[in-house]
Amino acid sequence: MTPIIGVCVKWIGSQPSSGHEADARFAQFSASDQAALEVALQRAEQLQARIRVVSVAPAAARSHLVALCASGAHELVHIAAEGQSSSTHVARELAQHLRDCASVWCGDYSLDRGSGSVPAFLASTLGAQQALGIVGISATNNNSLDLLRRLDAGRREIVRVVEPFVVSVEGSMATLRRASLAATLRPSATVVEASLTSPSALSLGDFSPFRPRPRTVKAPAGETALDRIKAATSANSPQKHSEIVALAPEAAAQRIVEQLTEWGYLS
Repeated sequence: MTPIIGVCVKWIGSQPSSGHEADARFAQFSASDQAALEVALQRAEQLQARIRVVSVAPAAARSHLVALCASGAHELVHIAAEGQSSSTHVARELAQHLRDCASVWCGDYSLDRGSGSVPAFLASTLGAQQALGIVGISATNNNSLDLLRRLDAGRREIVRVVEPFVVSVEGSMATLRRASLAATLRPSATVVEASLTSPSALSLGDFSPFRPRPRTVKAPAGETALDRIKAATSANSPQKHSEIVALAPEAAAQRIVEQLTEWGYLS
């Protein structure tokens, strides 16, 4: 049976901003989405696999998706949707067309400054391994890959993933090949049209990105403006050092609650 490699892309149309008219120059796929397609094409050549591109995009993006698939994709699933949808909703829709894929490749970011959380939600929905922020491939096997992952402060680490897996790559990893003139004029990819279903009610299986609770900051005390600034910035306050205490579980829990209340995280 011929393996299938999935690729998720996001089309960003020209949007008006700051009172100006829409600028078509910014209507395109991100560099990381194009890099994901190129890496998937290279992987497909090694495994003699088929490429399936899946995208949740408006109807106006169909021609752009077909042109993108001219680079070598075999199938295109266009999930028609207008407006914005949550990352969890998009991930569930994408997963419906990617469950039979040996691997799924995504871009690390989109041009609309999205959260970049869809690959993680997609891996969770598919029950697959995930590797995010990939900048290179160090070793390849038939059903596993050793990937080079970017860390903070210029560090790198090598992670191994085994099929099925979901990978998000950075735009610097690869440059998408140019489609031939014949492929551009006569697209050969099979196009499947689908519609975005309405989001279901939240369940225990739904997730959302972490958002820290706002911290309540009390007004600084002081008779003059200078005193209040010093109190707000703790300019004249002695530095507090960490404290290690050994308490019973109940007393330790009460101490934590009191400290969080003092810092303004609890009310």
